[in-house]
Amino acid sequence: MVTVKVSSKGQIVLPKSIREKFGINAGDEVEILDFGSEIVIVPLRKASLRGLVKFDKPVKEILREVREEEAKLEAKR
Repeated sequence: MVTVKVSSKGQIVLPKSIREKFGINAGDEVEILDFGSEIVIVPLRKASLRGLVKFDKPVKEILREVREEEAKLEAKR
């Protein structure tokens, strides 16, 4: 886990290790998904990489389902 501060302009800096791990470079775009009590930052792949991995569902829906499953498992504990 990495902790960063939000600037007065609402900006955050993604640490170098995270940018390198996910191949995020200056000018790249990320999508911010809002799950109510949490947010998820998803790097958007460059057009040249699109299509290498295809999902049957949008990433946002997959993540929602994962969170729902986690909540069910947590409720059983």
